[in-house]
Amino acid sequence: MDTATQWALFLGALTLASWMAGGLAAVLGNMEFSQQWQRVADYLTFGLSAAGFISALAMAVILVML
Repeated sequence: MDTATQWALFLGALTLASWMAGGLAAVLGNMEFSQQWQRVADYLTFGLSAAGFISALAMAVILVML
């Protein structure tokens, strides 16, 4: 396997892990916690989803460019 493929696989796994963790944070945010914890869960969900999206874009760029 060449280096570009290895990076694409790594970024794909990172994307999947980020989106799974974001989903878990969203589920936990819908539970009966205080307003502050729900806000933290919302920020965490957004941040993990954004990190997964950026990772997916980087993976696509690596596969197309290299």
